[in-house]
Amino acid sequence: MASEPFRVPRSRAHLTHASMREDITRALDSIVYGDLRGVHDLRDRFEAEFAAAVGQTHAVGVTSGTVGLFLALKACGIGPGDEVITVGNSDISTTAAVHHCGAVCVLCDVLESDYTLDTSRVAALISPRTKAILPVDLHGHPADVKALRALADAHGLLIVEDAALAVGAHDHGRPVGAFADAAVFSFAPFKPLGGAGTGAVVVTSDEAVAERLRLLVGYGHTPGATGRPVGHQHYIAEGYNVPLDTLQAAVLLVKLPHLPEWTARRQAIAQAYRRGLADTGVLTPTFRPESAPTFRSYCVRAPNQGSLYHQLREAGVEVVLHYTPPAYQHPVYTLPLAGSDRLAVTDQLATELICLPVSPELTDDDIAWTLDVIHAAL
Repeated sequence: MASEPFRVPRSRAHLTHASMREDITRALDSIVYGDLRGVHDLRDRFEAEFAAAVGQTHAVGVTSGTVGLFLALKACGIGPGDEVITVGNSDISTTAAVHHCGAVCVLCDVLESDYTLDTSRVAALISPRTKAILPVDLHGHPADVKALRALADAHGLLIVEDAALAVGAHDHGRPVGAFADAAVFSFAPFKPLGGAGTGAVVVTSDEAVAERLRLLVGYGHTPGATGRPVGHQHYIAEGYNVPLDTLQAAVLLVKLPHLPEWTARRQAIAQAYRRGLADTGVLTPTFRPESAPTFRSYCVRAPNQGSLYHQLREAGVEVVLHYTPPAYQHPVYTLPLAGSDRLAVTDQLATELICLPVSPELTDDDIAWTLDVIHAAL
């Protein structure tokens, strides 16, 4: 095997996969060489086990987080003319999903402490056209969706939670997503529960939302329609045919039981970074006492962002600059997004944040090396 291009890489998930080779191979064998009638059963099993793991009634697997956000919004009835309050410091998937529904994004600023939606600013953004709030659990930090739930209920709004980076996180003693009408988790390779390719899931405990999701994820037909032979279609919607690939479901079924262990390791790495960066010019995130983040990466604030970024990468630490610049500053948005001129904290964070590796396979020596490089650079 070729040596790693970085001494401390973003991920060593391949080592985890190698340690699970027999179990993964056995799971894939059942799909590639087994009876095809069992293929859908395996995806159903993963959806059921994932829903149970995050405390939800329903989980619907889809091809990607972007698709999941779009369909979650659609299933919640978001459409042309509606406004959705969200943040601008996320992946473009967040704002794009709103626009693909024909709705309009209204951007809200974020907290300096954990980079998530500033709930104190949301009420002022609600208008007669507001239909939903879309908080983002950025970097695996839970947004305070419980506080948003009370506000949403008071105004008759829906909540679709972008938890793409936050599988394994908890808030107020419950898995993230518990206070939303629907929540989306991603299984892309660098996520806390990564597959071998793209994939995601939408979870909900609302029966009506789940039913609409399944219609949209499929072809929009009800296979159990009364009086129709098995195997015949009965279309009641125009769906998209974007279910989670069963090969990904097989890999994720093998990995899912290990999620608590990996989450604990990510949290331990984050604590080591926090301790190692105390009393330096680097600011680390702080969290509400009821918040238990996971970490897709550990994002710190450095006033010399560009210099530190290059020094770390040159020293062999694969740091990245996620969501810099913010989505609303990219050329795809030729017209300013609503609220983008009132995002002072978001704008400032974009010039400071650096994302450090927290892959659970990283060793204590890897973390010590990274901290030594940072201290030398400072």
